[in-house]
Amino acid sequence: MTVVGIPLRPFTGTTFPPKLALNRTYFDALESAGAIPLPVPLVHDEDRLRVYYELLDGLLLPGGADVEPRRYDAVARDDCNLNLMPELDALELTLAKWAIADGLPVFGICRGIQVLNVACGGTLWQDLQVEGAARDSHDRDPRDLLVHGLDVEPGSLLARTLGETHIQVNSLHHQAIREVGPSLRAVAHSTDGLIEGVEHPAREFMLGIQCHPEELHRKHEWAARLFAGFITAANRRREAHDRLVGRT
Repeated sequence: MTVVGIPLRPFTGTTFPPKLALNRTYFDALESAGAIPLPVPLVHDEDRLRVYYELLDGLLLPGGADVEPRRYDAVARDDCNLNLMPELDALELTLAKWAIADGLPVFGICRGIQVLNVACGGTLWQDLQVEGAARDSHDRDPRDLLVHGLDVEPGSLLARTLGETHIQVNSLHHQAIREVGPSLRAVAHSTDGLIEGVEHPAREFMLGIQCHPEELHRKHEWAARLFAGFITAANRRREAHDRLVGRT
């Protein structure tokens, strides 16, 4: 069976002890596509993290907190209301860089597209409205509300996977890609011009999307096709590995 790693998020509060968790919709979407989701905890030792990584046929980078600006050589702005989790950045950027080097299939969602971009040397808008990248808010509830259009480059991996070149998407972010990492290609833009889809042209399946298809996969075929395409690539990765080590 195909195993997809998905990093958990830390949660703290005054009424409960520290926890690691993630929205169930990610797990449901992966299972619906035929994968076995493997939750990856906040492992601080890279040798131990590598044990998890070696079990994976694919890596899903989910939504969550903002990436620390220092990770893309910027200074954090006090007016951008940043929610930072440095230990999560360390874990996910390490996993992403390993995956990029190995060609492991990667699917980045919301924060995940941003992590993938930063891992490839790109930068982010710390806050779209504060920094003037967008006039209207891109953080709109409820989570399954279709907020704006997304234009996808014909012939791109993203377009082939979606089966469409224009879709309506939900929007739950206040940051986005500013400069695309040198090894990535911008292949989708929101109707107001933001980069909201990227892919790595030298890898079989390594793409990110700014919206949240895990919230839409039961209602919209294009969202389900994203997960199906990701798992198909992860399946091929597992099959190739099995042939290499002589499994049948």
